[in-house]
Amino acid sequence: MDMKDRNNGKKKNRKFSINKRSLRFGSYSFVLTVIVIASAIILNAIVGATKIREKLKIDLTSNKLYSITDKTLEVLKSLNEKVEIIGLFDESKMGDSQYAQVIEFVKQYETNSDYIDVKYVDPDKNPGYIQNELDPEGILGVEKYDFVVRSSKRSKVLSTYDIFDVSFSSSTYSYQVTGLNAEYAFTGAIRYVTSDNIPVIYYTEGHGEDDVKDDYSELVSSLELNGYRVEKINLASVDKIPDDASIILFVNPQRDLSDAELDKLLYYMENGGNTVFLFSPANTKLANFEEFLSRYNVSLGYDVIFEMAANKAFYGQPYRFIPTVESNSINSVLEPDKFTMPLAYAQSIQVLKNEKDWITVTPLLSTSSEAVGKSLFEGVEDKNGPFYVGVAGENNGYNDTSKTIVIGNAYFVSDDGMSVYDTGKKFLVNAINWMQDSDADIYIPVKEYTTPRLTKVTQQTLTILFIGLIIVVPLIIMGAGVFVWLRRRHL
Repeated sequence: MDMKDRNNGKKKNRKFSINKRSLRFGSYSFVLTVIVIASAIILNAIVGATKIREKLKIDLTSNKLYSITDKTLEVLKSLNEKVEIIGLFDESKMGDSQYAQVIEFVKQYETNSDYIDVKYVDPDKNPGYIQNELDPEGILGVEKYDFVVRSSKRSKVLSTYDIFDVSFSSSTYSYQVTGLNAEYAFTGAIRYVTSDNIPVIYYTEGHGEDDVKDDYSELVSSLELNGYRVEKINLASVDKIPDDASIILFVNPQRDLSDAELDKLLYYMENGGNTVFLFSPANTKLANFEEFLSRYNVSLGYDVIFEMAANKAFYGQPYRFIPTVESNSINSVLEPDKFTMPLAYAQSIQVLKNEKDWITVTPLLSTSSEAVGKSLFEGVEDKNGPFYVGVAGENNGYNDTSKTIVIGNAYFVSDDGMSVYDTGKKFLVNAINWMQDSDADIYIPVKEYTTPRLTKVTQQTLTILFIGLIIVVPLIIMGAGVFVWLRRRHL
């Protein structure tokens, strides 16, 4: 064999050797690719069929918008019965709405408890569902886009206003969704529908009071979320206050108690009964109410507070002001230094100088020393501050300790009053829980929305961004592609 034939033989062997190596390398790559893809499919199926996917998610939002707190986890761990969370809308059509955040958030309840089941029903596709399944008697007022939380004991309806924090914007003169209140709402609802014992709060009628169920519906909802039942009572039509009454609530009465009603209320108080009084300013003397309040060393100021301190007047209007939330054991859960709750047309609450060892008065809300109390009666001089506009009283001089809350305003917890700031209901519910020696109000703050924005973008910054995104990044990608192509070409 001559030299030419030997060279040709070597080339053929070399070519065969290269092809064989390439084939072996390609086979390994193919098998490895198949294994990786199969593993990914199996792993994805396992994760998708369990709650692992939700547990693996990481909440990167600055205010932990999609995370539940330890307080909620405690509530979920204590469950021993099934709870359904039913959203009344088409889940698949909410991707671009704010309800998408709620849908994502509610998954945390189902992920962290085997007793929670979440489902969605579109009333448009199933028009009889609300009437037949959720509210046969029509007493819950269930509507589309509501959530219903229910157990075998009872149900609780959560509306948009329960789930979202809605505030009035003075710049646009419109209402805007400013935060997510979903955790407070859902956790409270779960606790309400699973509670064995529901304390009853009776609100009164017969003295020109505001209608609580109609004008204070948000307060009622918040009380229910904290495990209370709210009912109406007319003291004139009952022989005595019912034994199941945990609290008697007076909301802005315009007429005085009768002597018979006062006797019933005193008997209730002397046996450990608790009361709440919300008195907006009125130029009518309420002698029997005053007689009852004197048992706690408290009286009404019969004035209108004008807060003259510039940093306390609300938008420069002295009759609307930001009271100081006093730091004490009652208010501590509210974080008084950070808590803002405006009042409008409030009257002062006086603490009598008739001190007794068995009576304790704790200030809850106060004004600055620059405030003025303008009398509601002619010929009575105005008073100078500081004033109390909310106090808590305890009387230990009878069979059982009796407590009262007296606030010189009712509007701050009305639906209209809370359309601007809804912190009033949280303040009052916290005080009511103190009266019950209850820590039921877990007080989960609203998760405020934050709007990230670019500021001070200079021309130099824009140029750098242009070069980086339009030129550098594509070149890197192209270079990586060429490198891979050349390497594969020489295999």
